[in-house]
Amino acid sequence: MNTTVLSVQGLKVHYPVRKGFLNFNKRKYLKAVDGVTIELAKGETLGLVGESGCGKSSLGRAIIRLNNPTAGHVQINGVDFLALKGEALRRARTDIQMIFQDPYGSLDPRMTVQEILSEPLQAHLKLSRKEMDLRIRQALAHVSLRDRALKKYPHEFSGGQRQRIAIARALVLEPKILIADEPVSSLDVSVQAEILNLLKEIKDRLGLSMIFIAHNLSVVKYISDRIAVMYLGKIVEIGDRQSLYQAPQHPYTQALVSAVPIPDPRLERTRKRIAVTGELPSPMNPPKGCAFSSRCPLAVDKCQTEAPSLDALSEGRWVACFEVEKGRTSN
Repeated sequence: MNTTVLSVQGLKVHYPVRKGFLNFNKRKYLKAVDGVTIELAKGETLGLVGESGCGKSSLGRAIIRLNNPTAGHVQINGVDFLALKGEALRRARTDIQMIFQDPYGSLDPRMTVQEILSEPLQAHLKLSRKEMDLRIRQALAHVSLRDRALKKYPHEFSGGQRQRIAIARALVLEPKILIADEPVSSLDVSVQAEILNLLKEIKDRLGLSMIFIAHNLSVVKYISDRIAVMYLGKIVEIGDRQSLYQAPQHPYTQALVSAVPIPDPRLERTRKRIAVTGELPSPMNPPKGCAFSSRCPLAVDKCQTEAPSLDALSEGRWVACFEVEKGRTSN
């Protein structure tokens, strides 16, 4: 049985938004994440996919406590991560680290690579200078950079090399869990494959668990063991990468998969493309029922008033859709 290293239960991130100067005390809330439940097993990569604005990055930041969750629970190796404070929180942060999307914005341009990699060690651990230098050189070796890079500044590197430095910064604390927030989306296509292969190699070599956030389903399929599909702050489907890609169940997942190009021109011309119509609803005013009901071709009256729960369709497969559940029970 796989050991669960990360458990997220009912996590919500609601940002308060003032309605205007004359209504200073009246607030609405932007529901970026609205009751997400996921689990991550030891050595597993869970892909988190969805269109821009669906709450993927907010979820990742809330898990690591860069943003404070509004409600819910996060457990790391059985410990309530959200309840930790002070020294206990500082120690626990070494177990979970984040790789950010933009390597140009996530590295301080005034610091050398040596200083960038030393900073988390100084903040979280009490190491001698010799132990610190060893950790830094090991982290650089993991991302295939030489020691001579330590004296240079971020502007002296290409985008792909900067992302390698950002990965090394996340690895220097020897975490057990990585959250990669669209780590290749800002890179050239030719460099994306290098970084993806590097992350797979590092994860396998060090036995890490990883949440990989992206909006590109092809990229997520390549690197992930399981995939969770997110829409308007909610998880609508979870499954292993092969079954989810070959037989998507939720209408939104079906639309995402149908938009992925196929390298065979004949199959590409003949396959059915599923288009999602309408605008993405505002997370400040989401639909009362199913989050996808305003754009779903299968929506019925019940979908407008009730929100479906994420239920098990089969072993390892979870779907939040009344019509999919009805089709299963009628067979």
